[in-house]
Amino acid sequence: MNRIKYIILLFIFFTYSCKKEVDDPEFRIKIVNTSPLILQEFLENIEVRIEYSHPEGYIGIADPDLLSIEVHDSRLPNPDLYHLQPLAPPNQSLSIQGIINIEIDSPFRFGNGNSENLSYNIRIQDKNGNWSNTVTTPMITVNE
Repeated sequence: MNRIKYIILLFIFFTYSCKKEVDDPEFRIKIVNTSPLILQEFLENIEVRIEYSHPEGYIGIADPDLLSIEVHDSRLPNPDLYHLQPLAPPNQSLSIQGIINIEIDSPFRFGNGNSENLSYNIRIQDKNGNWSNTVTTPMITVNE
């Protein structure tokens, strides 16, 4: 009889001590295309096409003073933030997916060399304050 009690206690202990694994966040982004990858400073902007999916459609914020796209130049300590308009109808929760085109102003060289390499880390914040995964562009070369 005591053996059965110990088996039941062990079963209960293992059942409650196991934690559910946390899945990847469902709010995901992925880079589809970045162009150009080689450019002349001050003359060409960079376009990054990002594919997104959000299970509740909470991407974008109506208030233009709230910034929800983070673009971080690998050469700088702090990211730039931009506004993204809502991508789903207001006051509705529905799964959305699509493509966002982000245009980044033409980068320039910081150093004295003829060219410089950089990449951008990008992530998006939904209206609940949750961040997507971070994606990184391919290496971009800025020429004189």
